[in-house]
Amino acid sequence: MNDKLLELKRKKLQHQILYLKTELEETTFIFNDSLVEFEKEFGEYFRKKKTSKDAKRVATDPIEYDIPEKDVNIVFKKIAQKTHPDKLENKNISQVRHNKLVDLYKEALGSVKNKDWSRVMEIAMELGIDISKIKKDDSKYLEESVKKLTEKIHELKGTYAWQWKDTPEENKEIVKEGMLKSLGLNINEEKNDE
Repeated sequence: MNDKLLELKRKKLQHQILYLKTELEETTFIFNDSLVEFEKEFGEYFRKKKTSKDAKRVATDPIEYDIPEKDVNIVFKKIAQKTHPDKLENKNISQVRHNKLVDLYKEALGSVKNKDWSRVMEIAMELGIDISKIKKDDSKYLEESVKKLTEKIHELKGTYAWQWKDTPEENKEIVKEGMLKSLGLNINEEKNDE
């Protein structure tokens, strides 16, 4: 693949990742609101089960990428040379700049732990680090990020809490009964236990 085409492919994937990260943020926000409504309606049925906690876990679990740790670490070392608090001690920079660099270091460290290639690369580019010698064609990693972000969004939108939020008011009782039944619960049995 020629360099111009590769650059355009990377740019397109990076824009797609940025869009999906924003969509995930929005989806998580809506999911959390949906979960509150869902727990109000279904909480009594889940006191004996841990399903509600499992739903919260879905929203808070970090995305796990399958990107080789070695490649992410190479970029991170270059970032750390410019942002690690110990490296900044003797530099004549403002407190604001110092804090910004330390924040980038912490964010890069978290991104490395999650193997979030796209964010590590964004930080590197923000710091003016040339990444072309590190990984000429990283589109495979960027495509992995697109895949994982898309999966996480679909996972949240596939939860009972999300489905409950989208259920029209006139269908709520039927959907509620179906959800409880699929979880091995029965509305009438639960009410009789009280």
